[in-house]
Amino acid sequence: MSIVKTESKKVYIEGVRRISWDTGEMCEFASALVSAMMCLGENLPYPYVMGTSGVAFRFTLNPGAWDFGNYGIRNISADAYAPIRRAIDAVGYAYTLGEKTTWQDDATNITASIDKGIPVLAYGVVGPSDCCIIAGYDEQGKVLLGWSTYQDIPDDHNIPHDVTGYFRKPGWHDNLGGYILIGDKKERPPLQTIYADALKWAVYLMKTPSMGDKLTGLEALKIWAEEMTQEKYFPDGDEETLGWRYVSAAVNMTMLRDHCSAEAFLRQVLEDVPDFQPELSLAAECYGDVKRIRNGMDAIIGDNFSEQAMRAIAIPEMRRAHADAILQIRDKEQEAVTHIEQLIERMVK
Repeated sequence: MSIVKTESKKVYIEGVRRISWDTGEMCEFASALVSAMMCLGENLPYPYVMGTSGVAFRFTLNPGAWDFGNYGIRNISADAYAPIRRAIDAVGYAYTLGEKTTWQDDATNITASIDKGIPVLAYGVVGPSDCCIIAGYDEQGKVLLGWSTYQDIPDDHNIPHDVTGYFRKPGWHDNLGGYILIGDKKERPPLQTIYADALKWAVYLMKTPSMGDKLTGLEALKIWAEEMTQEKYFPDGDEETLGWRYVSAAVNMTMLRDHCSAEAFLRQVLEDVPDFQPELSLAAECYGDVKRIRNGMDAIIGDNFSEQAMRAIAIPEMRRAHADAILQIRDKEQEAVTHIEQLIERMVK
């Protein structure tokens, strides 16, 4: 359980697990929730959050726009908070989804949670973070402390870190997009119920073709593959445009990296509910192939922002190879959907 320390005006939860892309946990919300639950004595696997939230099965595309916002946790479904609610409900805790209000009210809510030894999950705060974890405060809440994947990027955060390693963020309210307060533990549904609902959600996310002006799921993957082969989006010699195209493609590649969590989630489901054999085993094998294909894409156009990767996006042959891999993933996910649908149909008989 968490230990709250007070040093002069600084109050913080000791030893909150860092969230960092270096761990391979690319979804900031899932990683932050895992960290917060550790403070409450819960051993929460990252793939469990990825699966129950639907992040491991989603793909969102704003066609033709090369939109960096495709990735956001609140950009998965028409109900912006559905993934968050599903994940925390599946853990079995009460929670409050806090919209940004006044500094005083938000500071009061956040500091009260820290005083109880419960971290707060917040959008924004440091850089364009999809989700960070607030682990402390200073100067009566005028400064927040915590972990953000953006805290070591000078363009996003140029303030020295606290001695704990946590970021220190004054003026945080200007960059706050909302926050999640975790409440008391409650009785959660049986695992079989949680998993059945998560599988239905996964099928919905993959098979729904659009959400407003955006494409989603399998249809979005198909269109993104097409866009990667269209020369009009990659003007020869236009380094600025090509650079932005790379950033957008890297965001999409990160969504596919999230899909690599699906195999681990499905195999955990099978361990807990053997009755989901054989359909879910076949779906897990499909996602094992998805993981293999996704890992192979790094040799074509990686998402590591290396000079080699950024040069590769300007080469038509590399983009076509990349598009072929996207379509291979789409086909494997289509096959996985079929197996999951067969399981769902069997469950309702």
